Amino acid sequence: MKKCIIKRLLVTVFCSVFSPVLFCQSVDSLFQKGIEAIQSEKLDEAINCFDQAIALKNDEFILWYNRATVKSWQRRYEEAILDFNEAIRLNPEHKKSYNGRACAKQDITDYKGALADFNKAIKVDNKYIDALYNRGTLYNLLGKRDKACEDYNLAYKLGDKQSESKVNKCKEEPGDVYPILYLTQTADNDKYGFTSENPVKVGPGPDGGPANERAYLNLLRDVNGKPVSYERVGSCCGYKSDKGFLGIAMLDQYEIHYTNEKGEAVKKLVYISMYDHEDPKILYGFKTVGGKK
Repeated sequence: MKKCIIKRLLVTVFCSVFSPVLFCQSVDSLFQKGIEAIQSEKLDEAINCFDQAIALKNDEFILWYNRATVKSWQRRYEEAILDFNEAIRLNPEHKKSYNGRACAKQDITDYKGALADFNKAIKVDNKYIDALYNRGTLYNLLGKRDKACEDYNLAYKLGDKQSESKVNKCKEEPGDVYPILYLTQTADNDKYGFTSENPVKVGPGPDGGPANERAYLNLLRDVNGKPVSYERVGSCCGYKSDKGFLGIAMLDQYEIHYTNEKGEAVKKLVYISMYDHEDPKILYGFKTVGGKK
């Protein structure tokens, strides 16, 4: 599943003719330091700067929006939603806050809430490309291909180049896809997913390629309920499959990083197939997020 687009931060100056100069310089300085920290990929430092700026000026929606966006990048979705809520309370017409909150809701499987927020963003600006593309991706995930294609086509007509591949795919006959909305079963042994003999079989998703593998991993939580970080480290272990090239499919290897029940940092290899499908299960000893309402 392709990640939502919430890539744009807002930059502004907080001073007005009625504000004390030192106060304005302090808030603006903290804000700019936060932006610089992001550019240096120091997200915790950026959050700290925005925390201090909000403590000084908590009625500025841009501060809440930017902190929410960074928290989303850190996969702190529930916290991000609270910050987006405040940004929207302060500026109910801010389309990017609705879009950002929708993305965070989608990542915790609140698909109904995410769709409602994408709709609100588009109601504010019916030519808002990011929300149109994101809503199309959500529709695609939910199996509403016609609606997804409508959004992709409109985004493309408005100048969104990344929608071109989606528009072209809409012209093709749909194949068998297996969207991963929730994980509802848990493995009963520690071999599932952790051995090449018993891989997780996610099958192809609506976005094609390894997107379904990422969708699966994004739904995993460690014993503390925290998201699992991961990176693809290679492929291996060819096996016979009607779905593979010349009858042979490969497994993708992902190194996952998480914290165990003792608070220790752990990393393990997980084996996943994007060719064949069996209902994917939660890894033994792990949890998931959200679930069907």
